[in-house]
Amino acid sequence: MNGSTIGELITTLRSKNRMSQQDLADFLYVNQGTVSRWERGVRFPDTELIEKMAARFGVDPSVLTQAPMNRADAPEIMVIDDEPILLGDVRDTISEAIPDSSVHAFRWASDALAYAGKHRIDIAFLDIELVGGNGIDLAKGILEINPRCNIIFLTSHPEFAKEALELFCSGYIMKPLNITKIRDQLEHLRYSVAGISG
Repeated sequence: MNGSTIGELITTLRSKNRMSQQDLADFLYVNQGTVSRWERGVRFPDTELIEKMAARFGVDPSVLTQAPMNRADAPEIMVIDDEPILLGDVRDTISEAIPDSSVHAFRWASDALAYAGKHRIDIAFLDIELVGGNGIDLAKGILEINPRCNIIFLTSHPEFAKEALELFCSGYIMKPLNITKIRDQLEHLRYSVAGISG
Protein backbone atom coordinates (compact mmCIF):
# COMPACT_ATOMS: atom_id res chain seq x y z
CA MET A 1 0.00 0.00 0.00
CA ASN A 2 3.08 2.24 0.00
CA GLY A 3 2.59 5.21 -2.30
CA SER A 4 -1.20 4.87 -2.37
CA THR A 5 -3.39 7.92 -2.02
CA ILE A 6 -5.80 8.15 0.90
CA GLY A 7 -8.71 7.38 -1.43
CA GLU A 8 -6.96 4.30 -2.79
CA LEU A 9 -6.16 3.14 0.74
CA ILE A 10 -9.78 3.48 1.84
CA THR A 11 -10.87 1.45 -1.20
CA THR A 12 -8.25 -1.25 -0.55
CA LEU A 13 -8.91 -1.53 3.18
CA ARG A 14 -12.67 -1.53 2.65
CA SER A 15 -12.38 -4.32 0.06
CA LYS A 16 -10.04 -6.36 2.30
CA ASN A 17 -12.63 -6.13 5.04
CA ARG A 18 -15.37 -7.22 2.61
CA MET A 19 -17.29 -4.00 3.05
CA SER A 20 -19.26 -2.16 0.39
CA GLN A 21 -19.25 1.62 0.23
CA GLN A 22 -22.70 1.49 1.83
CA ASP A 23 -21.42 -0.76 4.65
CA LEU A 24 -18.63 1.72 5.44
CA ALA A 25 -21.03 4.65 5.18
CA ASP A 26 -23.43 2.98 7.64
CA PHE A 27 -20.58 2.26 10.06
CA LEU A 28 -19.45 5.91 9.99
CA TYR A 29 -22.96 7.41 9.87
CA VAL A 30 -22.33 9.18 6.57
CA ASN A 31 -23.97 8.63 3.21
CA GLN A 32 -22.62 6.35 0.48
CA GLY A 33 -21.91 9.33 -1.78
CA THR A 34 -19.51 10.71 0.82
CA VAL A 35 -17.49 7.47 0.82
CA SER A 36 -17.49 7.51 -2.98
CA ARG A 37 -16.11 11.08 -3.02
CA TRP A 38 -13.34 10.08 -0.57
CA GLU A 39 -12.32 7.16 -2.74
CA ARG A 40 -12.31 9.31 -5.88
CA GLY A 41 -10.20 11.98 -4.14
CA VAL A 42 -12.80 14.72 -4.45
CA ARG A 43 -13.23 15.13 -0.69
CA PHE A 44 -11.45 13.80 2.37
CA PRO A 45 -12.55 12.47 5.78
CA ASP A 46 -11.81 14.42 8.93
CA THR A 47 -9.52 13.13 11.67
CA GLU A 48 -12.32 11.61 13.76
CA LEU A 49 -13.64 9.59 10.83
CA ILE A 50 -10.12 8.49 9.88
CA GLU A 51 -9.59 7.20 13.42
CA LYS A 52 -12.88 5.27 13.31
CA MET A 53 -11.99 3.75 9.94
CA ALA A 54 -8.50 2.82 11.11
CA ALA A 55 -9.90 1.07 14.19
CA ARG A 56 -12.43 -0.81 12.07
CA PHE A 57 -9.77 -1.84 9.53
CA GLY A 58 -7.21 -2.72 12.23
CA VAL A 59 -4.53 -0.30 11.06
CA ASP A 60 -2.73 2.64 12.65
CA PRO A 61 -4.45 5.97 11.77
CA SER A 62 -1.11 7.26 10.40
CA VAL A 63 -1.50 4.81 7.49
CA LEU A 64 -4.31 7.06 6.28
CA THR A 65 -3.29 10.47 7.62
CA GLN A 66 0.18 10.32 6.07
CA ALA A 67 -1.01 9.19 2.65
CA PRO A 68 -1.00 11.81 -0.11
CA MET A 69 -4.39 13.14 -1.09
CA ASN A 70 -3.93 12.48 -4.77
CA ARG A 71 -1.79 10.95 -7.46
CA ALA A 72 -2.54 13.64 -10.01
CA ASP A 73 0.38 15.02 -11.99
CA ALA A 74 -0.79 18.56 -11.38
CA PRO A 75 -1.32 19.80 -7.81
CA GLU A 76 -4.66 21.63 -7.57
CA ILE A 77 -4.16 25.11 -6.14
CA MET A 78 -6.66 27.83 -5.30
CA VAL A 79 -5.84 31.51 -4.79
CA ILE A 80 -8.27 34.12 -3.48
CA ASP A 81 -7.68 37.88 -3.47
CA ASP A 82 -10.37 40.50 -4.09
CA GLU A 83 -7.94 42.92 -5.79
CA PRO A 84 -7.89 41.96 -9.50
CA ILE A 85 -4.33 43.11 -10.20
CA LEU A 86 -2.95 41.46 -7.06
CA LEU A 87 -4.91 38.30 -7.84
CA GLY A 88 -3.31 38.10 -11.27
CA ASP A 89 0.16 38.72 -9.83
CA VAL A 90 -0.30 36.06 -7.13
CA ARG A 91 -1.65 33.53 -9.65
CA ASP A 92 1.28 34.13 -11.99
CA THR A 93 3.86 33.90 -9.18
CA ILE A 94 2.39 30.61 -7.93
CA SER A 95 2.31 29.21 -11.46
CA GLU A 96 5.97 30.13 -11.88
CA ALA A 97 6.97 28.68 -8.49
CA ILE A 98 5.00 25.45 -9.09
CA PRO A 99 5.09 25.09 -12.88
CA ASP A 100 3.19 21.78 -13.06
CA SER A 101 0.30 23.02 -10.93
CA SER A 102 -3.25 23.85 -11.91
CA VAL A 103 -4.06 27.25 -10.38
CA HIS A 104 -7.64 28.47 -9.96
CA ALA A 105 -8.08 32.15 -9.07
CA PHE A 106 -11.12 33.72 -7.40
CA ARG A 107 -12.03 37.22 -6.25
CA TRP A 108 -15.05 36.26 -4.16
CA ALA A 109 -15.08 33.90 -1.17
CA SER A 110 -18.49 32.49 -2.14
CA ASP A 111 -17.21 31.46 -5.60
CA ALA A 112 -14.10 29.88 -4.10
CA LEU A 113 -16.12 27.93 -1.54
CA ALA A 114 -18.54 26.68 -4.18
CA TYR A 115 -15.62 25.49 -6.31
CA ALA A 116 -13.97 23.76 -3.34
CA GLY A 117 -17.22 21.88 -2.74
CA LYS A 118 -16.99 20.22 -6.15
CA HIS A 119 -13.26 19.87 -6.77
CA ARG A 120 -10.14 18.65 -5.04
CA ILE A 121 -7.96 21.46 -3.69
CA ASP A 122 -4.48 20.60 -2.42
CA ILE A 123 -3.34 24.10 -1.42
CA ALA A 124 -5.36 27.29 -0.91
CA PHE A 125 -3.58 30.66 -0.83
CA LEU A 126 -6.03 33.01 0.90
CA ASP A 127 -5.91 36.76 1.37
CA ILE A 128 -7.19 37.48 4.89
CA GLU A 129 -9.02 40.76 4.25
CA LEU A 130 -11.68 40.25 1.59
CA VAL A 131 -14.60 42.43 0.53
CA GLY A 132 -17.71 41.08 2.23
CA GLY A 133 -15.83 38.55 4.34
CA ASN A 134 -12.43 37.37 5.43
CA GLY A 135 -9.95 34.64 4.67
CA ILE A 136 -10.18 33.13 8.17
CA ASP A 137 -13.88 32.32 7.71
CA LEU A 138 -13.23 31.10 4.18
CA ALA A 139 -10.48 28.81 5.47
CA LYS A 140 -12.88 27.33 8.03
CA GLY A 141 -15.39 26.65 5.25
CA ILE A 142 -12.78 25.01 3.02
CA LEU A 143 -11.53 22.85 5.90
CA GLU A 144 -15.07 21.67 6.65
CA ILE A 145 -15.22 20.38 3.07
CA ASN A 146 -11.64 19.15 2.91
CA PRO A 147 -9.83 18.83 6.26
CA ARG A 148 -6.56 17.96 4.46
CA CYS A 149 -6.33 21.11 2.37
CA ASN A 150 -3.13 23.05 3.01
CA ILE A 151 -4.13 26.63 3.88
CA ILE A 152 -1.54 29.35 3.33
CA PHE A 153 -2.60 32.87 4.26
CA LEU A 154 -1.42 35.93 2.31
CA THR A 155 -1.68 39.25 4.09
CA SER A 156 -0.21 42.66 4.80
CA HIS A 157 -1.44 42.41 8.39
CA PRO A 158 0.66 40.45 10.92
CA GLU A 159 -2.00 40.87 13.62
CA PHE A 160 -4.04 38.00 12.15
CA ALA A 161 -1.24 35.45 12.62
CA LYS A 162 -2.47 34.05 15.96
CA GLU A 163 -6.00 33.40 14.67
CA ALA A 164 -4.62 31.87 11.47
CA LEU A 165 -2.26 29.56 13.33
CA GLU A 166 -5.11 28.37 15.55
CA LEU A 167 -6.56 26.81 12.38
CA PHE A 168 -3.34 24.78 12.04
CA CYS A 169 -2.67 26.38 8.68
CA SER A 170 0.35 25.39 6.60
CA GLY A 171 1.72 28.88 6.25
CA TYR A 172 1.42 32.63 6.71
CA ILE A 173 3.06 34.83 4.08
CA MET A 174 3.47 38.57 4.39
CA LYS A 175 2.93 40.44 1.13
CA PRO A 176 4.45 41.08 -1.32
CA LEU A 177 4.54 37.48 -2.48
CA ASN A 178 7.55 36.10 -4.32
CA ILE A 179 8.78 32.72 -5.54
CA THR A 180 11.21 32.26 -2.64
CA LYS A 181 8.43 32.76 -0.08
CA ILE A 182 6.22 30.21 -1.87
CA ARG A 183 8.98 27.62 -2.09
CA ASP A 184 9.78 28.09 1.60
CA GLN A 185 6.13 27.36 2.44
CA LEU A 186 6.06 24.27 0.22
CA GLU A 187 8.86 22.79 2.34
CA HIS A 188 6.54 22.84 5.36
CA LEU A 189 3.14 21.77 4.05
CA ARG A 190 0.95 20.23 6.74
CA TYR A 191 -0.29 17.52 4.36
CA SER A 192 1.70 15.93 1.56
CA VAL A 193 0.80 16.78 -2.02
CA ALA A 194 1.74 14.52 -4.93
CA GLY A 195 4.11 16.33 -7.28
CA ILE A 196 5.46 18.65 -4.56
CA SER A 197 8.42 17.60 -2.46
CA GLY A 198 8.07 18.86 1.09
